[in-house]
Amino acid sequence: MMGDLKKRASFAKLVNYVNNPKKARLIDSKDVRLDSNATIAASMQGQADDKPGRRLKNPVYHISLDFAHEDTPKLTDGLMVEIAREYMRRMGIVNTQYIVCRHTDTEHQHMHIVANRVDNNGNTISDRNDAVRNVAVCKALTREYGLHFSKGKMNVKRDRLRGKDKVKYQIHDAVKAALPRCGSWSELCDRLAEQGIGTSFKFDRRNGNIVGVSFTKDGLSFSGSRIDRSMGFYKLDKLLGGRITDNVEWRNNLYGENCIRPMDELHANKEVFAYESDSPFEKTIKSISTDGQTSTSDNGTSAETDANASIVRVGIGVLVELCVQPHQAKISSGGGGGGNESGWGDSDKEKDKLKPRRRRR
Repeated sequence: MMGDLKKRASFAKLVNYVNNPKKARLIDSKDVRLDSNATIAASMQGQADDKPGRRLKNPVYHISLDFAHEDTPKLTDGLMVEIAREYMRRMGIVNTQYIVCRHTDTEHQHMHIVANRVDNNGNTISDRNDAVRNVAVCKALTREYGLHFSKGKMNVKRDRLRGKDKVKYQIHDAVKAALPRCGSWSELCDRLAEQGIGTSFKFDRRNGNIVGVSFTKDGLSFSGSRIDRSMGFYKLDKLLGGRITDNVEWRNNLYGENCIRPMDELHANKEVFAYESDSPFEKTIKSISTDGQTSTSDNGTSAETDANASIVRVGIGVLVELCVQPHQAKISSGGGGGGNESGWGDSDKEKDKLKPRRRRR
């Protein structure tokens, strides 16, 4: 069993969707008028609006509980009501209005709960860490009721997907298929590139360590963890033997050849490499390394000599000396005269400013 929990601002549209007679039936409710969807929504909205003090921005709890296909034979209305009530009790959704509707529009069984976050006493039901608690409660109830854990994305029908979801699942399937045949990041990136999927890494600006990975296809990019929890950088890196985190980095063929570079060299040159498919153009990257030399990569034509690096170091030394030692700039008075250190050229008005003034009586 899996639970999807959201908070919303209005009851009316949600109640119409959840309790649509064409695809759902009401199996449980509490403290609401059941004459119609309009009366259900009005009774819930009225209680939310009557909350003392500041009005709650999102007074609606919408929970969808989905069950595995294997559990269908045992999922009677009575069992689903029991599970829904126990779920709400453990989530702290008590002493409040709610409806529970069972949907029959899909092959997998699921039900929707619409609950009021303003309870019958006018108090707000806390949503603190509700996303984390939702996952924990669903796992516990799945075990206790002998239900099957969902197989996740493997049961999703790909032919029904459109837009971003379609691309996301294409990347998911490509990575899953490639992983068993890859022993390093370079092999994984090569196999994905053959299918038009680019791979790039996210770096921590403070220390240069890699902290994330993202995949791009058809102009759409997704972080690995957004595609699937098992595709975050650290989990993939562990499966691939930690080749990146063990002081090696893979450089893509955009620069001429695939090669492994030490991370200390990567950090020294301050270059960030992202894997892409073959590019029709050539790219030149200049970088200043820690030894003071300037180099040009990939079809570059120049490399600065140590003399230029020495000039830079001398310039820095002079700058430091100017900052540390006290100096007084000489200001020319114009014409053929010298500076004003000797006092020449000072006007009488300037001298008068230095004389003490008498107090008027």
